[in-house]
Amino acid sequence: MPEARFRRILFALLGAAAIAIPAAAADAPQSSLDVAYTVAFWAVPFGHTWYEGKIASNSYDAKMHFETSGVISVFWNSIIDANVNGKIAAHTITPAVYDSYSQDHNSKKQRVKVSFDNGDSTLFADPPFKTNKYPVSEELKKGAVDPMSAITQILAGLKADAKNPCGTGAQVFDGRRRYDLTFTYVRDEPVKLTNGQFNGTAHLCQIHYNQIAGFKQKIVAEGKALPPMFADFADVMSEGAPSGHYVIAVKVWSTLSWGTVTVTLDSAKVDGKTPFSSVKS
Repeated sequence: MPEARFRRILFALLGAAAIAIPAAAADAPQSSLDVAYTVAFWAVPFGHTWYEGKIASNSYDAKMHFETSGVISVFWNSIIDANVNGKIAAHTITPAVYDSYSQDHNSKKQRVKVSFDNGDSTLFADPPFKTNKYPVSEELKKGAVDPMSAITQILAGLKADAKNPCGTGAQVFDGRRRYDLTFTYVRDEPVKLTNGQFNGTAHLCQIHYNQIAGFKQKIVAEGKALPPMFADFADVMSEGAPSGHYVIAVKVWSTLSWGTVTVTLDSAKVDGKTPFSSVKS
């Protein structure tokens, strides 16, 4: 399995498995959410990711870290840090600045910063990459948000309702490509994590990835679709959340011909408290 393809599948899963949060005036109702996940292949852990942030008034900010570990670091060592801030309401999100830093196994570093202003976005990349080779038109960028704001929109429940308890997804521009993430609700089901972090009922949804424009992905260029991806989401009430509750990813996974990649909740704090009862198997 080529490294590039493996990373695309993994990052698609990670994109569905975290949550962002914001900050504002000191006297405004404030909410916070901290989550951490273990990433595994064939049940063997090879990476960890965490998200931290706050929401207050109508603004948000958040940060994320991902790092490989264990045996896989011998041939694929990756570190990613990202942060975002912007405005948020019960059903809408408006990013201001998204800034990300990554480093691969060759110690190659990349910074990608996207600034948003009245629906327009400005890209800064260091080192720069040739966006004119696979352009994303200004029209396609309108209405799209950065990856971390997309995570916020999805997991803060901004598009969730009784018919679509996982939400409907997000339109994303990450500086290189423009793509859509959409969810299809399947059913509610009982979920019990073996690590004891969750034992209850969750919303099972299928995740769909559709590239619209930008840098080609080999798996897409060959006419192949990304493998089916699924996630279990759990509702957590919070008075300070934009829509009154969070929709936290408990587990995200994709079963492939060569094994299963999973992203599993390690820990969660909503407004400083543990939202789920820990029950060991």
